[in-house]
Amino acid sequence: MTEKRCCFAGHKDIYRDVRLQKFLYDKCEKLIIEKNVKFFWIGNYGSFDALAARTVRKLKEKYPYIKLELILPYITKSIRDYKEMFYKNYDTITIANMPEHTPVKFRILKCNQYMVDCFDYLIAYVNRSFGGAAKTLEYAKRKTKIKIFNFGSIFP
Repeated sequence: MTEKRCCFAGHKDIYRDVRLQKFLYDKCEKLIIEKNVKFFWIGNYGSFDALAARTVRKLKEKYPYIKLELILPYITKSIRDYKEMFYKNYDTITIANMPEHTPVKFRILKCNQYMVDCFDYLIAYVNRSFGGAAKTLEYAKRKTKIKIFNFGSIFP
């Protein structure tokens, strides 16, 4: 079975709910076991990204062969200043492949589109129709090869 990839997209601010954490853990584990997902790509821009990263790190304790990769539109000051901490928490850190001339204000959106273009699954937490996460989800819906799981309607 071919190795599969999963990425995440969600709002910067989410309602923290233990049920959401369990739901996310269970969905990721199911993808690992049933769909041979071995690579998880994530951004670094809010509560959902942090929750997803913690979830995959916890799953790595049980499935040490899976990889958690941080995908960024550019290197930030915090990553430069705390490089060891970031490299300790992620298997790799990658700058998304996008045109050099992409304006800074569009780089996060382009980074998210890059992840969607490279992946088999998208786990999203989108419960409103505006913002970067909503735009990423809409972009993913136009793609035919990616399977989408959006928890935003389950956990408002």
